[in-house]
Amino acid sequence: MKKKVILIIGLIIGIVIITIISLYIANEDVRNWMDEYIFRKNIEEEDLPTIQLENENSNIFAYDNHIVILQNNELTIYNTSGKEETTINVSINNPIFSSSGRYLLIGDKGSQNLYLIYNTSLQWQKTMEGNISNITVNKNGAVGVVLTGTTYKSVIVMYGITGDEEFKTYLSSTIATNLAISDNNQYLSFAESNTSGTIITSVVKTISIEKAKTAPSEAIVYTYNPENNSLIISIQYDDNNLICQYDNSVYRLSEGNSEKIVEIDDKTLFLDIEMANYICRIQENSTGILSSEYEAKIINSRNSSESTYLLEQMPKDLYCSDSIVAVNLGNEVVFLNHNAWLIKHFSSRQSYRNIVLGDSIAGIIYRDRVEIISL
Repeated sequence: MKKKVILIIGLIIGIVIITIISLYIANEDVRNWMDEYIFRKNIEEEDLPTIQLENENSNIFAYDNHIVILQNNELTIYNTSGKEETTINVSINNPIFSSSGRYLLIGDKGSQNLYLIYNTSLQWQKTMEGNISNITVNKNGAVGVVLTGTTYKSVIVMYGITGDEEFKTYLSSTIATNLAISDNNQYLSFAESNTSGTIITSVVKTISIEKAKTAPSEAIVYTYNPENNSLIISIQYDDNNLICQYDNSVYRLSEGNSEKIVEIDDKTLFLDIEMANYICRIQENSTGILSSEYEAKIINSRNSSESTYLLEQMPKDLYCSDSIVAVNLGNEVVFLNHNAWLIKHFSSRQSYRNIVLGDSIAGIIYRDRVEIISL
């Protein structure tokens, strides 16, 4: 009899849990109520760890679960509690950053210095034979760099995880504007612009890394020409498919074929392809003569399925990392996952200057401090 009672109680508890989970997944009103009153996802500025800034002109970036602050040629890395973990001496005047997973790549734009960091340790540093204009790193630590200021318009250089040069590609009459390296380290793709004519034209080319090492003249294996002379904004590998954002659309490029997956129309306020395997678009929908509503749509780049989060006010900006979307609403920020479910809702009584976003951390930047949100 006792076992039977325990079994019935366990069955009831199981049904209740399943019902709550189902309601959370299927009903947005229930999910919002539980997020606010049960999971306590609303946070305010007083509740957060803080890094004090000595110089309001510091360069600040986030990657993985770290905040980095660059000032006076010192790169200081902080954890989610705001505790300083390490300081790395660098020589950087005009920093550009790229990150993937636990790797952080820092270059001195317009100059020669380049640094690769893994977790909190400097892996290697180099002085380039040219001026750095663009950089990228993938989750395996493979690095791509675009150089200018040589006898060529652009030189593309790739390095392996140890800093050994893999290959160089020389562009004599065009400029490389974007880079991306596939997750399996088989391909490097770049956006190439030609500014010599009356109209700027751009294409995407894919290099076989293996062929670039053994048969450089055969290294470019795919070339993708945009429709109607569209301009390329950004490229990003999702696994081993290349996602390309043009000024009017987003395409998936694979093995010489291209497929449109998002149309960028007048309703689109912001769009970002940085989220791994997903595209985030914020759009405005008219609900009356003088009224609108705003939606954050997260689109699966593989099958084009969509998830939607309704925003309570007009967004100011959009930020994406591999796994997180942050929407700036002015004095509030909503953090979403790939299902468009709320992770955290941050509000501040003071105006902040900017937001930096990593895979499990965000920094809210004020004039004199950075407040840290663990995600």
